Amino acid sequence: MRRQSFLVLIATLAIAACSQAETAAPAIAEPATLEDPSDDSAELLLEETALDVEPLPPRPLPARPAARRQAEQGPMTLEQMLERAERGFDRADTDSDGVVTTAELEAAAETLPNARNWTRADRDGDGRLTRDEFRSVVAWRFQRMDADGDGQVSLQERQARRGGDEG
Repeated sequence: MRRQSFLVLIATLAIAACSQAETAAPAIAEPATLEDPSDDSAELLLEETALDVEPLPPRPLPARPAARRQAEQGPMTLEQMLERAERGFDRADTDSDGVVTTAELEAAAETLPNARNWTRADRDGDGRLTRDEFRSVVAWRFQRMDADGDGQVSLQERQARRGGDEG
């Protein structure tokens, strides 16, 4: 019973406060008068107190994570490149059937770099990227990047193939 009485009291006070707020006339504030900006002494004071600060030199941008990782890896063999690429393939192949479908590819494109380009690896054009198709394209790309034919792709060869300096 006490709780009900307390709730009734709170409701009554709330209603009373609302009714008083509606009847109160809103206070109209007078706009503040602005001083005439022709007073040059304020501007002179600001100019005198301004700090003479030289701009900071631009900071060098940190290496992109992929470029930093590639620099740490050093030269990459075909086997290493296939291992790395197949880890991405396995991530995209969500049902683990050895085939990346169009739907799996679209979902993977949000998290895997260059996954949208994998559609070109579908050699027979059936909309299904098999592991063999994927491996053959990775091997082809490796051969194109290995400019000196030593069986390893160096950081410089990877950068040259991409057409720019990433380091």
